[in-house]
Formats: sequence, C-alpha cells, structure tokens
Amino acid sequence: MFITLFSLVVLLSCEKNENTNSLKMDLDVVIRETDSIQIYYTQNTSVQFKEKQSFWKKVSGSKKNQTISIVFPDSIHPKQLRIDFGRNIKQSEIILNEIIFSYKKKSFSAKGEEIYHLFRVDESNTLIDKLIGSLKRKDQNQLVGPSLYPKGDKLNKQLNQLYSEK
Repeated sequence: MFITLFSLVVLLSCEKNENTNSLKMDLDVVIRETDSIQIYYTQNTSVQFKEKQSFWKKVSGSKKNQTISIVFPDSIHPKQLRIDFGRNIKQSEIILNEIIFSYKKKSFSAKGEEIYHLFRVDESNTLIDKLIGSLKRKDQNQLVGPSLYPKGDKLNKQLNQLYSEK
C-alpha cells in the first residue's frame, strides 16, 4: 500500500514538472567549502544585471561532484543569466563540469569547454582553466568569487529555442 501510494505521488510530481512553465538550471560542480551562488537574470536581452533580479542558492561543500538545481518561478523566463560563485574566501577553486537547462519537455546542456561558448568569465575577478573547468578568484583576498556572464546573445538564443513551442 505504502509503495503504491509513494509511486503515485512520484509519478504525479514528474508529470507536473513536465507541464510547468519553470526554467530549471542544473549545475554539475565541485564546490569543496560550504558557500552560496548568486544567480542574476534579465527578462530581455540586456546584460545590465541588478540585485533585485537575482537570488541566492546555498551550497553544501563536498569534495565530490554535486548537482545544484535552480528553478525559476513560472513568471520568470530569463533571457540572460549571470552566475556568481560565492563569497567564501576559503573556497580554493570551483570545478564546473556541466550546465543543463530544462523547460517543459525540452532541454539543452553545455559540458566542459562548451560552457564557455555560452558564458564568458569576468576577467576582473576570475581565473579559468577551461581544460579542467576550474574557476578561481583572481585575488585570494577579494570577497567576490568567480563570475560567469553571458557571451553575446548565444545563451539568449538557446533559451528562446527552449521556450518556443516548436
């Protein structure tokens, strides 16, 4: 009885997720120290990111890969995204392996160096090793962690394809 009820709840939850208008972004990362990620978004093609159009996601530190899921509210369909990887000064490096975007029954992903076709690093505060996906603070004493900004309109085009009904 319990297994049947549990299966029904899981099935209905999965069905609901496919029909929702929420964009989901999954980050496959290694973040060794507990930290937070700040996600900025715009709902147009602008890359003028503002604090009021952002939110924080707490991340537990782990030496192993973990998936950080960010689900945007139904009313928000981002066109551009910026990812700030935390404020924990003890964070030595972050390994970003893959980003997966899902919307309804569609998805696309960027893995390894493909990530940097959609995003560019903020060179004022970020050092990158694209071969291993390592992102580090440029200055170990700065509060602001590594940041990724959209690279031109490539991310916007991919997200628009995801949102389209075709």
